[in-house]
Amino acid sequence: MREICLKILSWNLHGLAWPLSKDPGVRMDRVSAKVRELSPDILLLQEVWLGSLVDRLATALQQDWMPTYSKRRGGGPRGGLLTFLRASAGWRAVSSPDFDAFTVSAPVWKIWEGDGLGRKGVLSVELENGEQRICAINTHLQSQYSGSNYAKVREAQLIELGKVVSQFHPSLPALVAGDFNTDFRESLYAHVKALGTDLTAEARAPGNPGTTVNPRGGRPEWIDYIVAANSLTWDVSAHLALIANQSADVPYSDHSGLFCTVRIAPRD
Repeated sequence: MREICLKILSWNLHGLAWPLSKDPGVRMDRVSAKVRELSPDILLLQEVWLGSLVDRLATALQQDWMPTYSKRRGGGPRGGLLTFLRASAGWRAVSSPDFDAFTVSAPVWKIWEGDGLGRKGVLSVELENGEQRICAINTHLQSQYSGSNYAKVREAQLIELGKVVSQFHPSLPALVAGDFNTDFRESLYAHVKALGTDLTAEARAPGNPGTTVNPRGGRPEWIDYIVAANSLTWDVSAHLALIANQSADVPYSDHSGLFCTVRIAPRD
């Protein structure tokens, strides 16, 4: 298989309903305009909880980007995970996407947290472009809340994510992206590294800007990642840029987007 060059954008859009999020629909319009400006080949979105937001994004991006996701009963993407493919880039889904719900999660009864109700998991879709093949894996792990320590939950979810990745043949390049809710200084980061090559590592060096907007000030955590799995059989290089926000929901989200230009070449 010949060299693969593509642009991938992973972004937690904080797509919650008002009043938890400021004008999510209007923010989706700004996100769509940014997507058109950057023109990624693969767009992996998290926290698109509502069917109405899917429709708004799909309408704004129609003809050029095609959505693919696993629909939950009652509408909206399962796990809030939504993937778009740029039509002119030539990538198409080989089959319908698979959604694997995490078997370990926060309690459903903690409705003020929402993670248990959200039924998070992993959305994976195998793509082809002529003779080129790749797997795009989109995920969103358990959030941390004040007064609750969910490290064990996140660890179990990272292990489950690793099992999903391992289902694909090691010769198939896989890009794993999303909101891991894990700082690289945590011991759990070892599970992230075990997935493959962390394409965000170099961007952390100058001052560790992080990917979240911290409403209380201080240094933002680095919790969103793009990882190249199966990188033992491929040479992977990447250039990463952050789509920064001024503050929570201004102008886009409470997370910085990860825009990555990736080159994947067969190892001799």
